[in-house]
Amino acid sequence: MRLNELRDNEGARYRKKRLGRGIGSGKGKTSGKGVKGQKAREGVSLNGFEGGQLPIYRRLPKRGFKNIFRKVYAPVNLGAVEQALANGKLENGATITEEALKKAGLVGTGKYAGVRILGKGELTKGVSFEVSGVSASAKAAIEKVGGSIKLLAAAPVEASAS
Repeated sequence: MRLNELRDNEGARYRKKRLGRGIGSGKGKTSGKGVKGQKAREGVSLNGFEGGQLPIYRRLPKRGFKNIFRKVYAPVNLGAVEQALANGKLENGATITEEALKKAGLVGTGKYAGVRILGKGELTKGVSFEVSGVSASAKAAIEKVGGSIKLLAAAPVEASAS
């Protein structure tokens, strides 16, 4: 293969439709906009306009509430912790902290206010956790195998692209 033989894959570069380039192009004269009127002109934004009728977004009542101070926790299941312990990503005897879970790759990327342990899966070893939250089923499963949980005050877990 030589440099002059290199080609893009078929369809990799989309050739834009050339408007207003003669009647034979199929998009000549009015460029597919019809004739005259506000919508045939440049710089028109009529999104939501209903011809003078009160628009639907003003006719419908406002609903709901978005809490801008809501804390989002990174979910980590017990099954994933068990698998990480088996693979050697987490130390068996050591306390499992939020930082250790992040290094093991169990905490996804994103801005989280901490880590919350959930009860999906089984835990076979008694391990101690230091996390921001734990579900009732996870707490029962951890205590059943002789583990312990210490809840932290929610501190942000910095997520980096690793």
